[in-house]
Amino acid sequence: MNSQEATRLRAELLNVAQNWRPDDKPTQPTDIFFPPAHVRALALDRPLVIGMRGAGKSFWSEVLTNESLLPALSKVVKGFEKLRFVGSIRWDQAALSTRLPDRIHLEELQGSLEPRVLWLALVLNELRPLCEARGVVIGMPNPTSDGGWTEALRWAGLNRDALTRSLEQLNSALSQSSEVALVVFDALDRMQGQLAHSVDYLRGLLQFLLDARQLKGLRFKVFLREDMTNMPNVLSFPDASKLVNEAVHLKWTREDIYALHWHKLAQGSPGFQKLLSDTFGPPQLQSGDGYWHEVLTQSSPDAVKLTELLKLLAPPYMGSSPTKGHVYTWWYKHLADGKDRVSPRTFAASLREALQASQRPNSVSVLMPTGIQNGVRSASDERVEELKEDYFWVGTALAAFNDRSTPISVKEIYGVWNNNGVDETPTPRLISEQCSAQNVFVPWDEGDRLTSNSQKLRDTLVELGILILRDDDTRLDMPDIYRLGYRIRKRGGVSPRR
Repeated sequence: MNSQEATRLRAELLNVAQNWRPDDKPTQPTDIFFPPAHVRALALDRPLVIGMRGAGKSFWSEVLTNESLLPALSKVVKGFEKLRFVGSIRWDQAALSTRLPDRIHLEELQGSLEPRVLWLALVLNELRPLCEARGVVIGMPNPTSDGGWTEALRWAGLNRDALTRSLEQLNSALSQSSEVALVVFDALDRMQGQLAHSVDYLRGLLQFLLDARQLKGLRFKVFLREDMTNMPNVLSFPDASKLVNEAVHLKWTREDIYALHWHKLAQGSPGFQKLLSDTFGPPQLQSGDGYWHEVLTQSSPDAVKLTELLKLLAPPYMGSSPTKGHVYTWWYKHLADGKDRVSPRTFAASLREALQASQRPNSVSVLMPTGIQNGVRSASDERVEELKEDYFWVGTALAAFNDRSTPISVKEIYGVWNNNGVDETPTPRLISEQCSAQNVFVPWDEGDRLTSNSQKLRDTLVELGILILRDDDTRLDMPDIYRLGYRIRKRGGVSPRR
């Protein structure tokens, strides 16, 4: 590839990357990419799906509730040909709508309406059109009437058995005709102003899922953030472990991540399509339904071929020799958190900046190592901003790493947390006070008197993938996806932006 060809292809790929986000609402089959773990998550007999932020929960929720995309799902996931109705209970669609009770209703109900009854009422209201079509009577007032959700939920609290009978009748009608109805739940972290206020409702929803496991005509799909199942008391009910053990986790392997992004770039870049076809042969399909190449869409992407493809776009190494790192493994590794996870959102942010920063005169590579490094920095900045939304206290904890280089002794960090902290207050106590002020849960078990607060803070950060324990748990390291965004140095590592 000469410099003119590289410039032309880079411009095409940058245009695609800047106009696509993994979170974009899917509208056509070419928007859907099926990693193996996600096919399992879509199965109708798997009601609970758990994923980190950016893993694809809302994306799959959109796919499942888009009737025009169900034929594409039916080709990949068993049982979807039996679907006759798909409803959704999503709090990202509840604003300025009467489809769901608002936060004021939920706050008023707290403690007066059994959470499982709330979900039973919400589900039957969502299934109301199907019930009417199948002759199943729902006695609960329609919340779109004058009484609204206040009257509907008051009635539900007094008539739980009637609601249960209606659900059983609908399930029976569907089962007899070998049909299925699906209700999708998403954006549950937006039910109330603070996630901590939703514990009773989340526990009630999981109990409802457990109760509904034996239903054949009615299926449910709940998308949860991974931290929601770790909240105190959410799983404090009999047999909760059965539900959690059967849950599917939305995971992305390194090869899944690369294949997804190259597939997306190919949809809008004739030059990239030609590169793929010239290197690996013609695609499986190239038409109005998009460009589908087996190298990118096979159920288990081939790391060797994906590495070969990246070498056509970038030098093989991050420097002059293999000791500087192979680009294929280096890029993913430096975007991964402490649990070796990379979300599509993170890689997409890195790819956009890498293409932008690789625009060099006379370069014969589409992507340059310095551009990829800038891409990692940019992705880290975005990930840290997301982290601040979910865990505001992390910045307080990581202040101990300021003016220090990682890896660093656990004892040294404990010393800062315990003796100095921020504003002369020990860091664990300060975080506890901040959480109390914002009326959210302290992120560790305060009832544990056998473990020091500093160790509990350390273990929490490790569990979140923000810190990594090394050298027999004596030193703390930080993955670049957080370290660079927090402007923390690392000996021999990528330098943060100033």
